[in-house]
Amino acid sequence: MEFLCTLNITYTGIDYRFFGKEYSFSWKDLSLLLGFDAQCVVDVDSAIQHFDKVKFWREISRKTDFFRPRTNDIRNPTLRFMHKWLGMTMFPRSSTRTVKIDELKLMYAMVKRRKISPVKFMMNQWLEVFTLVGDVKCTSLVTRIATNMGLLYTSLLTLIIEPCLYIDFEYFW
Repeated sequence: MEFLCTLNITYTGIDYRFFGKEYSFSWKDLSLLLGFDAQCVVDVDSAIQHFDKVKFWREISRKTDFFRPRTNDIRNPTLRFMHKWLGMTMFPRSSTRTVKIDELKLMYAMVKRRKISPVKFMMNQWLEVFTLVGDVKCTSLVTRIATNMGLLYTSLLTLIIEPCLYIDFEYFW
């Protein structure tokens, strides 16, 4: 939670705190920490300069308008699966039915075979975590950053061994 609470996006990358220490990484370095290939372009918009959301949506869905785009409107089963995968892993949320612009850009990059890193999109999503209702679903990626920085091996983590009180329906009866 410390990472998410202190996450700050800058023009050149991000600033955050882990285990009480301040860190700053460029977009490229963050991309590498998350496991993306070094050849991936971090500035997605520059890699897909000819992206037109309405035109691309028409190509993959056969819909003429871009009003409330839905996963089920995507005709190609591989792209439809890729959208669901993006919605569950990179941009986790309770419902993956709606196609967001960032996800559409990533699918466009896939179709055009552009090597891109969605770290900027991911960080914007992570900043929204506190405005969303439900579980925080990016913790495994935050753990990956800490692991690749070597912080999990050098920091003292406290294991909670005391049983936690679980209050459910039966508790009140």
